[in-house]
Amino acid sequence: MRELLILWLVLALAACGGTGSDNNESMSGHPSPGTAHPLAKKLMNDDFYWSPMDETAPFGNDDGADAWAGFRDWRQANKTGDPIVYLKEKVANWNYPVFDLSETSYQKLKPYLEKDDLSNRYMSGIDAAIAAIAFGQLYLEGTVDANFLDLAKTSIRRQLIPELLNSWGQKNKDERERKLRMMLAALNKIGS
Repeated sequence: MRELLILWLVLALAACGGTGSDNNESMSGHPSPGTAHPLAKKLMNDDFYWSPMDETAPFGNDDGADAWAGFRDWRQANKTGDPIVYLKEKVANWNYPVFDLSETSYQKLKPYLEKDDLSNRYMSGIDAAIAAIAFGQLYLEGTVDANFLDLAKTSIRRQLIPELLNSWGQKNKDERERKLRMMLAALNKIGS
């Protein structure tokens, strides 16, 4: 009986081996510092970048996590493809209404945001996808395509618009702003 118990424990431990390790992506494929490109490790140097639960993290919100998982798979088949192609496919698949992704003026974005009650949610979701793809490419390759890098910086600046930050509520607004500024600073170091 004792031998069976020991065998069962050994098999159970072997089956679970590595699940707590920082050296592998988790079973869900969530990024971890242990498997990141060295430049990603250097630039994504705060725990929040790797959190699967932090709504302000690149991979921690639903849209970001979904965009990351899809981009990782898409990138395997499209090693030199433009990440903007993947973003457009993803947004179309979500049926999110599009807006001018190069815009950072609240006054020019206001008509989109006032279309319906979910417009702010759609914009935040698209911007979260952009961040996840940019940081996902950094994680995988240690770089971000130049055009997509510019788009990612613009999307973060858009999310820093006071009216959009206010949608996070007073309690979360300051943390959101701090983390957006950290992400923007990290992206500004790519290629410099």
